[in-house]
Amino acid sequence: MASDALPEGDPNRFETIMGFDLAVWRPGFCQYRVPLGPQHMNRQSRPHGGVISALIDAAGMYAGNKDAETGEGRRAVTISMTCNYVGAAQGDLLVCEGRLLKAGRSTFFAEARLLDGDDGPLLATGQGAYKFLR
Repeated sequence: MASDALPEGDPNRFETIMGFDLAVWRPGFCQYRVPLGPQHMNRQSRPHGGVISALIDAAGMYAGNKDAETGEGRRAVTISMTCNYVGAAQGDLLVCEGRLLKAGRSTFFAEARLLDGDDGPLLATGQGAYKFLR
């Protein structure tokens, strides 16, 4: 299955197709920026919950999978994730920041916060557990 994985930067990767721009990625932190388009919306013209949860998951993953010693990304998979929807987007930009909470040898834990724009209100929070792949 790993041979079917698309490399970073491939235009067919899920994050690319969804318009998730990984603006900042450093050990323990990442920030995604998503200019909203019609492909992101539900029937109420709000960002679809699946888009929000995918963004929370991606931010948690990237917050924890950059090796602080080498600067390289490590392969990992989600083993558990929660998403709490706390507000409805009003603007045309989502900003999601992920932060590493704790990392061990085989797993790590992260949290993410989704904002309506750069300084907008909180829209969603989430926590995840992730497993490094060898």
